Amino acid sequence: MLDEKSLYQWWLDYFILRDLSARIRSIADNFPEERSLEILFNDIFSSNGELAEVILENPEVAFRAGESAIVSLLDPDQKVGINLRLKELFSKDRIRIRDLRAENLSKFVSIEGIIRKATEVRPKLLIGTFVCNTCGFKQEIIQDSFSFTEPLECPKEEGGCGKRSGSTTFKFIIQESLFIDSQKIEIQEYPEGLRGGDQPQRISIFLEDDLCGRVSPGDRIIITGSLKAKQRKEGQAKATIFDLFLQGNCIEKNDQIYEEMDLTEEDENTILELSQKPDIYQKIVRSIAPTIYELDRIKEALALQLFGGVNKEYPDGSKGRGDIHILLVGDPGTAKSQLLTYMSTLAPRGIFTSGKSSSAAGLTAAVVKDEFGEGRFTLEAGVMVLSDKGLACIDELDKMNDSDRSAMHEAMEQQTVSIAKAGIQATLQSRCSVLGAANPKGGRFRTNLNSPIHDQINLQAPLRSRFDLIFTMMDIPDPEHDRILANAVVRRHKLGEIKLSRNENRKGNERQGDVDDEEYEKAKPQIPPILLRKYVAYSKRESNPVLTKEAMDEIIDFYVNLREKNSNSILGSGEQTSVSLTARQLEALIRLAEASSRMRLGKTVEKQDAKLAIDLMEYSLNQTARDEAGNIDIDGIFGSGSRKQRDIMGDIIDFIKDLESESKEGYAQRNDLIERARSINIDPMELDNYLSKLKDEGSIFEPRTNTYRFLR
Repeated sequence: MLDEKSLYQWWLDYFILRDLSARIRSIADNFPEERSLEILFNDIFSSNGELAEVILENPEVAFRAGESAIVSLLDPDQKVGINLRLKELFSKDRIRIRDLRAENLSKFVSIEGIIRKATEVRPKLLIGTFVCNTCGFKQEIIQDSFSFTEPLECPKEEGGCGKRSGSTTFKFIIQESLFIDSQKIEIQEYPEGLRGGDQPQRISIFLEDDLCGRVSPGDRIIITGSLKAKQRKEGQAKATIFDLFLQGNCIEKNDQIYEEMDLTEEDENTILELSQKPDIYQKIVRSIAPTIYELDRIKEALALQLFGGVNKEYPDGSKGRGDIHILLVGDPGTAKSQLLTYMSTLAPRGIFTSGKSSSAAGLTAAVVKDEFGEGRFTLEAGVMVLSDKGLACIDELDKMNDSDRSAMHEAMEQQTVSIAKAGIQATLQSRCSVLGAANPKGGRFRTNLNSPIHDQINLQAPLRSRFDLIFTMMDIPDPEHDRILANAVVRRHKLGEIKLSRNENRKGNERQGDVDDEEYEKAKPQIPPILLRKYVAYSKRESNPVLTKEAMDEIIDFYVNLREKNSNSILGSGEQTSVSLTARQLEALIRLAEASSRMRLGKTVEKQDAKLAIDLMEYSLNQTARDEAGNIDIDGIFGSGSRKQRDIMGDIIDFIKDLESESKEGYAQRNDLIERARSINIDPMELDNYLSKLKDEGSIFEPRTNTYRFLR
């Protein structure tokens, strides 16, 4: 190993060779706004391979010599500390968190991951100044990384009294001590890089000086630094096990979408060839959960969700989301959870969670006080932040508390998560698509005509309105369909048994019933999942299609015609009408059409893409937004109820007002309301439902049981 003097000269020669002296002086002139000199590792390697090798093997010595060389290039009156930072290590030197071993200790490494937690930025003591209370002698003590070190004695040979710490005390002088900003973050492995069943591993990283405050939970970063170890303690005893941590040197944000997929030239050629196939759309749709029977229209929507629309920034600076949100509401046993699980593994950045076991903090973000922050508050990212630029699959949405679900509103529409708690104010990115699943009210759909489908979806209207498409999945007994479905499910299990037999080469399994090779191959995805993930990643990176005039006209005509068709108003009459579509569905159509174009790596959104988006939107609206008269009323699913329901609630309010004026007590009794409701063909059970809705809206209140009053 070379001594520091030789390393110092190597650094000095490098700075002079690359003409960095002027840059170093410029940083010193702009201090403290600028504090670091960033250098590409490849530049050092090409100039002096031996120096690069020393940096990797003994970074502390190498950086100490390099920073000394920087000081020698400064003017004597420029007494500033400039950090030396190295970035863009070779990919071969980048190590996965789970692959860090004892042999990497004290080495210079590069790791990547997603930030899970981050503490506040706080000052850290580097050199403490202490005064002896007996003689007033001052001395400076260099501090350890983790513990506060005080003087053991007042040094007599340097002019002190010579008393030890037991005979005298030392006062810590904050004003004359040297501090530096510090922050602790925790990163974990990318979820898309895990194998089935693996838990993402984490590592703590200590940041100092100008590295602090630059990143937030949810950011994907590549960070270089020295790998170190901290000894564990078991009570007062020191253990032989050490915890790894990284002393950060340089941070690079990994902002490029799906860069971590690492597409080779061969992959790109395969993807481009695949995109030219005329049946590419059908191939992609048939590659989504092929063993799940039927659900073709839902699989089409899920395929579009994989690709998503184009994220835009408008001329006025506002932004429009391209991510597509889909909600599946279905009876038990209709494969909702299977679809969500499959999609979470298929999406390049997919995370699955169950709403039943998730809180608002777990879905969005939280400020917590725990051991990681050493008693301080820590900002921790939730699922929707961790799946930034990916897919968040949330099952059992109906099992969550209303307050927890309400936290999703901002994350789904504005695609940010705002935190203001315990003195921490932050806005985190949650640019992800949401695939949600829920059961209807009561656990199963009721198919009687008196209970519209939209009334059976057990989610608040504001949250429902965030979803671009809502699909219902009903389990209705039908002997012919049941036999076909049962046959499909049984044969799927048989195919699984055959695959197990073939993989393990078991003897005695030659007889495989009536399942032939053709059926076995047909059950496989037409595009292998790994290739499809790469195809989606490539599409999101390279394809940003633009709407053609034909596509725009198709979408505009559908929007205008449907609103006009379902409108029963007479111009100028002032009569309240039902609204079939709003601007939110118009934007959803554009996102779906853009996703359709991306599926074939298109540069423009064609008329056929617009028609596909319209077909899916009509299919979704026909399932969920039909009112009692058979018209599409968007307020039924996304608002406060259909037009007919609003009219009935208005009549009930009028009844309550009339009964209040007729009653001496000024209240309306339920029995009297039942008599009035019969005049508009409302039975007692329906009346109770409407009264419950009016109470939830705050239009009426119930001072006593079965007694109501209008809130003026």
